[in-house]
Amino acid sequence: MMTMNEYLIKEFLKKLTVNDIKKYAIEKNIFITDTDAIILYTYAKNHYQDFLKGNDELLIKELKNKLSSNAFKEAYKLYLQYKIKYLK
Repeated sequence: MMTMNEYLIKEFLKKLTVNDIKKYAIEKNIFITDTDAIILYTYAKNHYQDFLKGNDELLIKELKNKLSSNAFKEAYKLYLQYKIKYLK
């Protein structure tokens, strides 16, 4: 059974766009390339259930290899922050 947080995340991701990711990065003063934004978007859309369930080790390694160094560092920091906040 899906928790309320999982449901809300699922519904949010249905509307997420690459431009949303770019705008969020700009708002947070994080530099990411268009390629970084596409990769983050793709992983969020295709692997969110794995991230929510804690099956994230392999995905994080993949992202570390695919994203620019700064984009990975900032994305991982945000991931940990939100994971602690929303997946208690």
